[in-house]
Amino acid sequence: MTLIQPQPALVTDLSEVAEIAREIRAAGWLALDLEFMTEGRYIPELSLVQVGWGDIEVPHVAAVDPLKVDVQPIVDLLGDPEIEVIIHSAQADLALIGGQFGVRGRAVFDTQIAGAFLGWGEQIGYGALVERLCGVHLDKGAQFTEWSRRPLSEEQIRYALDDVRYLPLAWRTLRQELEERGRFDWVEQECDALAEQWAERTPPEEMYRRVRGWNGLKRRSLGALRAVAAWRETESRRANRPPSWLMNDRTLLELCRRPPQVASELAGVRGLGEGTAQRYGRAIIEAIERGVEDQPEMDETPPHLPNLGQAWPAVLSGILQARCRESDIAARFVATRRDIDDVIAWWLVGDRTNEPDLPLLQGWRRSLAGQDVLDWLAGETAVVVDPHTEAGLRINR
Repeated sequence: MTLIQPQPALVTDLSEVAEIAREIRAAGWLALDLEFMTEGRYIPELSLVQVGWGDIEVPHVAAVDPLKVDVQPIVDLLGDPEIEVIIHSAQADLALIGGQFGVRGRAVFDTQIAGAFLGWGEQIGYGALVERLCGVHLDKGAQFTEWSRRPLSEEQIRYALDDVRYLPLAWRTLRQELEERGRFDWVEQECDALAEQWAERTPPEEMYRRVRGWNGLKRRSLGALRAVAAWRETESRRANRPPSWLMNDRTLLELCRRPPQVASELAGVRGLGEGTAQRYGRAIIEAIERGVEDQPEMDETPPHLPNLGQAWPAVLSGILQARCRESDIAARFVATRRDIDDVIAWWLVGDRTNEPDLPLLQGWRRSLAGQDVLDWLAGETAVVVDPHTEAGLRINR
């Protein structure tokens, strides 16, 4: 299949951006992709905005230069629930749009998630998706372009436009298949949850929860970690450099386990660079002091599961995998290991007369696999080996 490909050019005129936004609003949908630079930066630098709209098979496409013109009129469309926004692998794009422009996607359709609900794997690439649905093999020659450098060649712009040129046709086919299988609403829910998750950056005071091992600290050390992690996050955003530029997580955790009292003691902290200790020593010590004085409340300790339940996650994961393979859905969209553990914890130590609000026990997830999990826990089913099934096991009642 070959689509008409006009000579590409960057949009650098505000009136043209406004006209594109008007036409997209009239169409009721747009295909979107962003190019940005991440190397050496903490917050990516938006370098190109590609949009498609109009006719699904031969859409209008445009590459807008955010280094030359304000792209807010187009970005604002993402926040309009009446405009369906088609993106492939939307996480990074949504995070950038939310962080830089404060816009939360309202009607996002992620074609990668859609593929996962049709048995195409958890993370099908855009090129593979287009080849499968449109019969087009995309040239990846410009994949590693430094998008912030100008001028961009025609080849680079054409490559960028291909990232939205075929999205509408893929969207139509995916939507039709999902509706035929009764899964379109499921994908809508997952896409909306993704948009919600990445609408805003994690507040600095909550960044300590991303440090591996944080929940093993005592309260005094945890207070120090919360304050120093918040300081590191704020400073990293100001300088737009990765947090590891100041100190990595392992060093941060060690620093807060044994907080130094004065700046001169920072030199003995393993992994803390001499330059960081000299330049930011006082700020680090002050953050530690604030944290020790303002200690956070400790999270409730998860209930200790009796030995009885230690082997159950493997069985329940098998049930989950079996049902997901039968239904051609990527398992991670149905339940995580944490979701399974939460169900087991409730079953063993919770109130069985009061069913909790756990994802695996709600809506389509319950219909797909959650009820099978409950039936096995209740002793109403058995899992047996069956090499003739795709999952290698069978659930017997």
